[in-house]
Amino acid sequence: MTKAFPTQEIGSLPKFSWRTKPFRLLALTDDDLEGARQWGERLQVEGRTDLYRTLSKRYAFSDEEKKQIVDFSLLYAIRMGETAGEGLARKPGLDLVWSGEQARTEMYETPVSNISGFEFIGRVRSFDNKYWRMASVRSPPKYKENYHLEELLFTKEHSGRKIKVPVTDAITIMAWSDNNYYTGKWAKSGRLPPAKRSFSARREFTLELAKIIRRVIRDLIGRGVEEVQIDIPAATQYQSEDDIKLVAESFNETTKGLSATFSVHSCFPPSLGYGILFPHLLEMKNCERFSLEYGNRDTFERGLDAGSRAGFEDLKLFKEYGYRKQLGVGVIHIHTDTLPSVEVVRDRVLYSAKVTDLPPQNLYINPDCGLRTRRPEVAQKMLDLVVGGAELARRKAG
Repeated sequence: MTKAFPTQEIGSLPKFSWRTKPFRLLALTDDDLEGARQWGERLQVEGRTDLYRTLSKRYAFSDEEKKQIVDFSLLYAIRMGETAGEGLARKPGLDLVWSGEQARTEMYETPVSNISGFEFIGRVRSFDNKYWRMASVRSPPKYKENYHLEELLFTKEHSGRKIKVPVTDAITIMAWSDNNYYTGKWAKSGRLPPAKRSFSARREFTLELAKIIRRVIRDLIGRGVEEVQIDIPAATQYQSEDDIKLVAESFNETTKGLSATFSVHSCFPPSLGYGILFPHLLEMKNCERFSLEYGNRDTFERGLDAGSRAGFEDLKLFKEYGYRKQLGVGVIHIHTDTLPSVEVVRDRVLYSAKVTDLPPQNLYINPDCGLRTRRPEVAQKMLDLVVGGAELARRKAG
């Protein structure tokens, strides 16, 4: 993009209660129905009266009705991105949008449910009040079907903006799974020390998954997607040098031979920050943009000095290593409802430009991570701040 400080979301948006309750076999309440109406009016979602009619049943929805509910949830999420910044920006809307992962259970369960070789073994708390179902790999994983294709086609049809597809990477699926099959296989290599056997099990599992994910992405590209975001929240879960190298190797295996714009999103850095990933992070040859979280470690003070912008010090690493491609800068802490002012967001953007010395069009502005943990009204305010803060930064930068 030629626009200074373009904006994007990082994948997930919250699911409305009327989206989730029908799948949990819970009856909808008056508040659920009113929420659908209020947000439908606010976002001017087309055809919304059809949704209201279906939701008025309140319970016992058919499979066809559940699909309609999911489709409208996708529409609501698309419109949240396309209208973000109203009241704060002259031209509202994110520059890169997605449909908020509304058709997915969550970023781990959806791919694992659609790759053979896994068996779910229990629920694990991730953060806030969110839980996910952990799976154990019991046999070599194999491709079953493209688990993001319908979502892509719907989003392409209903969005007027440039879109990207977030795809969970092999490292994260490996790290969040019980590695039963490969650990057992490598345990038979008695001549290797335990640490080497453990890493070899992780590596083989990861690279087998990468081949499957590459097939998923290849099909998405074939259906017209131009940008794919590889989500690697577990990039720093294992911190040996071999494991950090594996993060880059996995990305390269996943994108090998594919033609698209690839970006990487990662979060949950260790207390030492993202420095642990350097320089191996830069070995991701096809990566055009790294999108990382910074807002959650920053102050709420205005200012362009290092003290005010303490959360953004890691950005200096990119300049230190001569990085000149794109960066996605997380400017909103997404695990709290406490919001910065739009002026603080502006200063976070401007400080990022100063310390990286990158052209403004190479700095994408986004929340730290996906917004699925927030209530819809808070998530919308966060998107508004991203768009509004980026516009103020454009004006200031001239």
